Amino acid sequence: MTFEGRVASGTGQGAYFLTLPWVQRELERTLALRPFPGTLNLRVTPQIREALFGRRKQFQQIADPSSPQCPGYLKSVVLKANGRTCSVAWLILPEQTMHHDILEVIAPVALRESLNLIDGDPVDVEIAEA
Repeated sequence: MTFEGRVASGTGQGAYFLTLPWVQRELERTLALRPFPGTLNLRVTPQIREALFGRRKQFQQIADPSSPQCPGYLKSVVLKANGRTCSVAWLILPEQTMHHDILEVIAPVALRESLNLIDGDPVDVEIAEA
């Protein structure tokens, strides 16, 4: 699956989430990932977000051991923008969110810097169908 998202500023919730000890432990354990402390927010159509959310049970799952009923789902993605590529990134879909047209992506690097992004820039997202 391939789709386009547009870079959007966030509220800092992603950065907060990524600093939680249980999140750091789970990402290290499941993906051997130490993420940059922030997410890249991509605005997409609600249909794209709903299609991905409908497939979330096929993705890698992490959850707070004290609150396992509210997991997050992760899927490896490749991002392309401005002639640059990031092949070490993960889409993260939280079970509960206030957004219906925003997807969040995490990586071990600052994606805005790595891909030379500003708000409104298009980003191609490729998800392997394995």
